[in-house]
Amino acid sequence: MSPSSSQIQVFRHFLRLEHKGRFLVVPSLLAMLMILLQNLHLGLVLMKPSRVVGFTAFTVAAYKPYFDIDTSDVLERIKDSLFPFRGSFNEKTASNPDLYGPFWICTTLIFVAASIGTFVTYIAHKLNKKEWDYDINLVTWSAGLFYGYVTIVPLVLYIILKYFSAPSGLVQLFCLYGYSLSVFIPALCLSLVPLDIVRWVVAGVSGFMSATFVALNLRAHIKSAGERWFLIVAGIFLLQLALSVILKLYLFTVRV
Repeated sequence: MSPSSSQIQVFRHFLRLEHKGRFLVVPSLLAMLMILLQNLHLGLVLMKPSRVVGFTAFTVAAYKPYFDIDTSDVLERIKDSLFPFRGSFNEKTASNPDLYGPFWICTTLIFVAASIGTFVTYIAHKLNKKEWDYDINLVTWSAGLFYGYVTIVPLVLYIILKYFSAPSGLVQLFCLYGYSLSVFIPALCLSLVPLDIVRWVVAGVSGFMSATFVALNLRAHIKSAGERWFLIVAGIFLLQLALSVILKLYLFTVRV
């Protein structure tokens, strides 16, 4: 699925940020969010799996079943992730865990983080009458953080659960952790509030909600680990809270 010429033009304006003295971050941000929502639907339509016999893990066809999901299903799963105390996400997705939702959530987080971070730092520099330059490292840093986290952490947890004789499906863990990050999308938007205490509260609450969502949905596997269940729960909470602290320090904080 390749972007249209109009979409490419929007991204060019976003990277440029200033054009003939006019500030374009806000309209670019809104346009990009519209594009992401549009591509969510188009991507799900284009990536419907076909019946393949004898495929292996080294072919694209092997991963198509994990993209066999409708837009409404993705939005429903995102909604479930925002209510962490239900603890029914794993049961609902056990027969059809997807990877498209986690990928889309991480990509959205990258663009939202870069857009809001750029917007806030631009305003801060202008108010302080200082020269401002766009920092492309904000995009690459955000991409490494979110894509890396949603890949490495589930893989490590999969190994730990298997070691404790409480195995869980690897794709299921990728799916669970990917959707657990959706709460950070509104959290990043709330970081626009120019009060540091509010940003700390937002980071803490979003980290707690994300950790609770993961822990409650893995409770069956955690309980089967016996007396060592506390170590797994502590690890889950510490990692999610560490992510929220990193977001607060590097994305929720404005430096001029």
